[in-house]
Amino acid sequence: MQVQEIMSTDVAVVGRNDDLSQVENLMLTKKLRHIPVLENGALVALVSRRDLFKAMMSSTMGYGDKARKAYLHSVRVKEVMTYPVVTVAPETSVGEAADLMVHKGIGCLPVVEGTRLVGIVTKTDLLRCLYALSS
Repeated sequence: MQVQEIMSTDVAVVGRNDDLSQVENLMLTKKLRHIPVLENGALVALVSRRDLFKAMMSSTMGYGDKARKAYLHSVRVKEVMTYPVVTVAPETSVGEAADLMVHKGIGCLPVVEGTRLVGIVTKTDLLRCLYALSS
């Protein structure tokens, strides 16, 4: 089985200069843990819930919701994003993707053709695949 058979193709993305309030809103409304960062249509980084949490903890701890929201509007994605990004091609086997995630300690793999993002595969996708195969 290949990654393209289990990946999500409707992927929410942000830009390097978007603010963290946009990231937080996407993560909350779409129940996401990872959002690819694109520049001129090419994948350049990822921003994770952990990146967002670390940014908020370092600057808004103890200041309340209003300060947290103001802070998130003032910080750009490029200040907290993670790069370089480990990626896979659509033809990558599900087993190879799982091996990469386990050995790299990561929760998702953007799926790319060249530098163009075509999908994303997460640990949840892999668990769903395993569940379907075992049923």
